[in-house]
Amino acid sequence: MWKLLIADDEPRIRRGLKKSLNWEELDIEVIGEAEDGEMAFLMAKELQPDIMFVDINMPFLNGLQLIQKLNSILPNCIVIIITGYDEFSYVQQAIKFQVFDYLLKPVDSEELQKIVKKAIAKLESSKSKAKYIEWMDAQLKQNLHTVRTNLLNRWMKGKISYEEVENQFEFLKLNIHGQLGIFIIKLSDKSNIESFINQWDKKLLLFGVQNIVEELVQEYTPNVIFKDTEDRLVGIVSITSTINWVGLSNILYNALKKYLGIETIINQKTIEESLGSIPELYQQMIKDIEKVEEYNPVVLAAKRYIDTYYYKQDLTLGEVADKIQVSQAYLSKLLKRELGHSFVDYLTKVRVEKAIQFMNDPTIKIYEVAEQVGYNTQHYFSTAFKKVMGVSPIGYRGGKGF
Repeated sequence: MWKLLIADDEPRIRRGLKKSLNWEELDIEVIGEAEDGEMAFLMAKELQPDIMFVDINMPFLNGLQLIQKLNSILPNCIVIIITGYDEFSYVQQAIKFQVFDYLLKPVDSEELQKIVKKAIAKLESSKSKAKYIEWMDAQLKQNLHTVRTNLLNRWMKGKISYEEVENQFEFLKLNIHGQLGIFIIKLSDKSNIESFINQWDKKLLLFGVQNIVEELVQEYTPNVIFKDTEDRLVGIVSITSTINWVGLSNILYNALKKYLGIETIINQKTIEESLGSIPELYQQMIKDIEKVEEYNPVVLAAKRYIDTYYYKQDLTLGEVADKIQVSQAYLSKLLKRELGHSFVDYLTKVRVEKAIQFMNDPTIKIYEVAEQVGYNTQHYFSTAFKKVMGVSPIGYRGGKGF
């Protein structure tokens, strides 16, 4: 039932209003009467009426003051003014406070019934709209993940513009901004994955991968994690710590290996341009991953070891060969053939790429960057950096504007 509260300082008027209509037939319950404005406000706050009859001339708090206060706590309550004052100034103020209707005393029962039925119709319409909005909200929450993933995949494939995606960011809770990084995780080692799927299910495996990744990137907020159309996991994250960000791919790889027993290929890049450049960067990263997938297993293992331990100042070809149990000569030959680089050149390339990520943070000094990527002197680092990039670390930073 709808709830009605009557506020009038005259007992006779209150009694007359209660008896004027068959409230039960109208599905209305009279939940209370108030003899002054303050009492009416307190009762309305507690009882939450759907409809209120309000007299303008009441003690302590007049009707218009009461309505103004009610608007802040009961914005959906329908207020009908019932008063003996037939002055245009009151009507003006009543309209300003969004009063539903205005009746003069003595109240005509037929007129009152007509207004009350109109009020009920509005309440029912509002209730239906509220239920529809609630249903839509529930549907959105239930399907938000799917809708968001579809939108992001269309963006990654260049099917929609960044402007179209940006317009949906708030609606789809895609809160990404600031210094950003992107990583892509591709499941590798087909035999291990097939073994896992035989016991469980591919969807379950991917769900496990995503759960572990989301747990590990919690500190990188805001972030967006989604699966692309080829079941690769894509993460776009806010970089809060450059040092942590540079080491993230190793953390993700080791965690997925430890907890799920699977091999993965992880490509990670800092987004150095605008958000609109992400699809192009994503496409290039996918090409890089596809190239890596074609490598000989020995090369892949060596590459992974170098990518993980590049920061060791004494990392050698012999150490890598020993770890993957092949001869140095054989490994050197494979690296040159498939990577197009000797061991030393590839290690230098990896160190310089990592150094560039560190150098995107202007608070990290050049000598600190050198130490982070495995060089014991800034001079040695500068020589290696210039050989790869054609410019010194200081010149590179100057070109970036810091």
